[in-house]
Amino acid sequence: MGLIAVAFYQTSWFRAVVYVLITIVAARVVDFFLARRDAAMNKLLGKTPDRADRTRYMMIRRLIQATILIIGVAMALFQFPFFQALSGAILASAAIISGVIGIAARAPLANLVSGVMIAFSQPVRLGDYISVEDVFGTVEEIRFTYTYIRTPDNRRVVIPNEAFASQVVNNYSLGSPGSMVAVDFVVPLAADIAAARSAALEIAADLAPAPEGKSNSVTVEELGASDVGLRLHAWVHDPQARRDVTSDLRAAIVCRLRDDGVLGAAREASGAAD
Repeated sequence: MGLIAVAFYQTSWFRAVVYVLITIVAARVVDFFLARRDAAMNKLLGKTPDRADRTRYMMIRRLIQATILIIGVAMALFQFPFFQALSGAILASAAIISGVIGIAARAPLANLVSGVMIAFSQPVRLGDYISVEDVFGTVEEIRFTYTYIRTPDNRRVVIPNEAFASQVVNNYSLGSPGSMVAVDFVVPLAADIAAARSAALEIAADLAPAPEGKSNSVTVEELGASDVGLRLHAWVHDPQARRDVTSDLRAAIVCRLRDDGVLGAAREASGAAD
């Protein structure tokens, strides 16, 4: 019985399992100490890592953990003679295999490379408020292949990292101390355009005051046979409040135009045309 037990402990399967278990424990231990780094910096240096530092550090943690796991699994596989022989054949035809794998896994590899680039070049960071196409939200997590954002209506949207390299991404938390919204409205051609623009700017100054060095504006976007299309450009200090501020601006402009008789003039012009 003892000889059987000794023989089992000397098998490739047993050594492979031991390597895998050691790898998992090592990865967990290393990640545990890396995760305490932020708390240690805050305690010892009195410094709280910013968004850029946290984004970069989170990717480094994942890369270290993935590297440990890959090395451990490789060591476990090399306990089997079959994989030792296979490795020689793989090295001999590495160029062909690399080409095949590259074609078959183009999208996952592109997402992986983009994820690493995001972490270090940082077009977006953890906690940033961004938009990709028509999706707005706060960056919650950046993984190897996907980025997760939380939308204002509390949906969690998963975006492939490759999208940040191939599409236009608006980051409202970088650069300027706010973001600009656009509110379109129409007034009749016979209305006082200057007064309508002045009224919209007064509303914007109250609900969305521009930061220092910036200004709100109203532009003429369309000129029709019976009406004029105007667009108010206003600054919002909190990017996450863009939707609410835009709604408030629309409502205030409607009320102001109605009180000034502009909407009534539009109805009269429409009745005259009929």
